[in-house]
Amino acid sequence: TPLPAYPRPQMVRGSGSDFAKLRDAGDPAAWANLNGLWEWEKAETDAPAFGKTLNGSILVPFPVESCLSGVAPTKTADLVKTMWYRLTFDHSSAPETRTLLHFGAVDWQTTVYLNTARLGNHTGGFDGFSFDISDHLTEKANELLVYVYDPSDHGPQPNGKQRSAALDSPGGDTYTPSSGIWQTVWLESVPTSYISSLEIDQASETAVTVTVQTAPSNHGTVGFAVMDDGVVIKSGSMEVGKPMAISVPDAKLWSPDSPKLYNLKLTAGGDSVLAYFGLRTFVLGTEPVPRPLLNQKFTFMAGFLDQSFWPDGLFTAPTDEALEFDLIATKSFGLNMIRLHQKVNPERWYYHADRHGLVLFQDMPQKYGGASEKLIPYFVDDLKAMIQGRKNHPCIVQWTAFNEEDCWKVFTTKPYDVLGITQLAKQLDPTRLVDTNSGGGATKLGYADVNDIHSYPYPGDPHPNHTQYAMVGEFGGLGAFIKGREWIPGGCYAYLKVNSSQSEADIYATMAKTLLKRADHISASVYTQTTDVECECDGFLNYDRTSKFNESQTKVIYDANRALVEASSAFDPMVYV
Repeated sequence: TPLPAYPRPQMVRGSGSDFAKLRDAGDPAAWANLNGLWEWEKAETDAPAFGKTLNGSILVPFPVESCLSGVAPTKTADLVKTMWYRLTFDHSSAPETRTLLHFGAVDWQTTVYLNTARLGNHTGGFDGFSFDISDHLTEKANELLVYVYDPSDHGPQPNGKQRSAALDSPGGDTYTPSSGIWQTVWLESVPTSYISSLEIDQASETAVTVTVQTAPSNHGTVGFAVMDDGVVIKSGSMEVGKPMAISVPDAKLWSPDSPKLYNLKLTAGGDSVLAYFGLRTFVLGTEPVPRPLLNQKFTFMAGFLDQSFWPDGLFTAPTDEALEFDLIATKSFGLNMIRLHQKVNPERWYYHADRHGLVLFQDMPQKYGGASEKLIPYFVDDLKAMIQGRKNHPCIVQWTAFNEEDCWKVFTTKPYDVLGITQLAKQLDPTRLVDTNSGGGATKLGYADVNDIHSYPYPGDPHPNHTQYAMVGEFGGLGAFIKGREWIPGGCYAYLKVNSSQSEADIYATMAKTLLKRADHISASVYTQTTDVECECDGFLNYDRTSKFNESQTKVIYDANRALVEASSAFDPMVYV
């Protein structure tokens, strides 16, 4: 089964004392993975043809255009905008249980049928959705049909860095699309009355605030137990649907250098789930200059721009180990932060970031070119889904609403003008900072928390103002082109081509020293980028994830980054509080 890992490690059902194993594998009695070979074909109509074998097959959950899917088109004219998926499966449900069908993400508009019943539809390419299928299940030969429509960059929706023409004309900073199912599809067994969702506010140094929702009725009490290394350190009960602040004795804080996580067991009636949290604060200090303060201390945030594309899976990492690999690599270069660019990743990626201690600045995916007012309702829905779906992760400390000039100029009418979008992000999550517009003209409007500039190839020199800290949201783009590692031989480009890996390491170290000299007023920087992506060859890693650097060159980069991060200690943190 491709991608067999349990897809929702922040909320796991099942028994066992090995919590790490439970989060990786799940409990077979509580879930079933539907990834694998499904029937598939281009759709000639959106009307379901029940009982009909489709004329092809696809490996779920890999996007249609990826080579791992088995159906990847070779030219733009062969891209499929409308498609059908079909799976038949057996399923035995235990007495007094319900069965939920989960889709991690499908790009873009989806309609789902089971055993001739229309379960519902979903719009949005980056967020998950679910159906209670209990009343439509049989023990044998269930027929699941999924219809998908994805116009990619030719539609009105946020599509991130996907570009249909990239199949015929690869190059630039946009890439092959990722249509259809691209995250795990799975079944979950739950009691007839069950915990349906959690909201975890961990923006504190002493307490976690938890809100539990249940279904089908949202009332009653929930028992909780906070655990540290398997030992219960706090327990009690709370009301369903009401926030409960749970103090943590002798609390240890989450940070890049010490990513402390606590386990949280929640029980409601006959249902029980395992969650986790990490206590930390990330706020804007104002004196003597505005700074982001992690746990009341200024820590310089030095990170990669990460686009999370893979050469074989595009939006979808080929394995869970591959998903985790980029995070480990980021820390190996001495960095403590990632700006996830124009994409929302699967839940397990954030789980790995929580564990490894990487601070995340999360982008809202944009309509990258050709935006119109038709974008706005889709953008708003996707923004809400992104924040609601990922805000339980302690690693995320900042949301980015807009990028450069991609689409913010169409947001001119209240309540969803640029200010309204910024305020919406704050309302949805008042515990995190917001970057209104990374590197774009709306930054000058002075909304939200960040004065964020982009400057290629060398880092610019932004300054804080009375309400915003200064950040170089993108710089770099150095490219040592490694023969034999290119998407297209001879087809690489970068913002600044360099002759060798040694030159790339040395120039980068000089850039980091420039930032170090300006660390008295600049608080964060984002280097482009983690990996090469198709013909954009400015990563520290090649697209196949091999490193461009030997051990000594890596050390040059690591030392330069650590000097930048550790320069934070030269500033008295208490004057910012």
